[in-house]
Amino acid sequence: MKSIPPIVAGIDFSSSSAQVLAHAAKISAASGASLVAAHVVPAGAIKHWEDTMGNELSTSGRVEEMTRRLEEFVAENVSGAPAAIEVCIGDPYKVLAGIIRHHAADLLVLGAHDVSKKRLGSVAARCARTAPADVLLLRDWQGRFFRRVAACVDFSRSSAAVVERAIAVAAAHQATLEIIHVIFPPTRDPWGEVMDQPMDCDTPYETLVRERARRRMDDLLAPLAGSLSAIRTSVVFLESESPAAAITAHADAAQVDLTVTGSREGSWVADFVLGSNTERLLHDSSSSVLIVRG
Repeated sequence: MKSIPPIVAGIDFSSSSAQVLAHAAKISAASGASLVAAHVVPAGAIKHWEDTMGNELSTSGRVEEMTRRLEEFVAENVSGAPAAIEVCIGDPYKVLAGIIRHHAADLLVLGAHDVSKKRLGSVAARCARTAPADVLLLRDWQGRFFRRVAACVDFSRSSAAVVERAIAVAAAHQATLEIIHVIFPPTRDPWGEVMDQPMDCDTPYETLVRERARRRMDDLLAPLAGSLSAIRTSVVFLESESPAAAITAHADAAQVDLTVTGSREGSWVADFVLGSNTERLLHDSSSSVLIVRG
């Protein structure tokens, strides 16, 4: 029997840490995955602390102290089976990436640390771009439950993985799921000008484009019909020259709590750039964002 990859919850004891742990625990419980609670003490913070307070406590002593604190935090916020505990000192991104690889985890849950709603925290931003797992970034104003989940698909190779991950999260939260695809407006050319339509075609060109999108959506979702039947699901087609802008506007209007999207594929810069649509969702959307590597 194939083992289920664990889930890593990045805990920094900020105000959002309880919801990070709650979301990770909910997904792990629903999927049967184990949960790893990880806390990384930045090496620079230790030096700053010692410069101010002295260095009476050894490095191993500090790790033991933080481990006890994390164990208490997990016990207060997670019921049932205890999580594995990881406490390390170092670069938060590098340590989290190492923990993900060590446990063969496939999902990292972090707080976005974007109180201003204008930019992600530095660790969250780096993990979103390069962590070796899917990354769920929880907005600082996000509650502990998702009521509406939106999966963004463009029929690329990662689209099936995006829908599968969205189904799993929606099922864990008993949330509704919207599967969204954005069509380039069929009446416009790439420069925004109105296109002349062929006069000898029985079916209007825009109708053909929309029907093609529906067929591709049907093909994508057919293998997932069983899983989709267990949750409330709808399919939404939007039309816009800017997919991210359309999705963000729709998600805000529909009060979506979580937007699930894929990362960039097929490029030598894929490990450093998510793709313009995902980048814009991260910065403009008011919902939490789950990035699926595909």
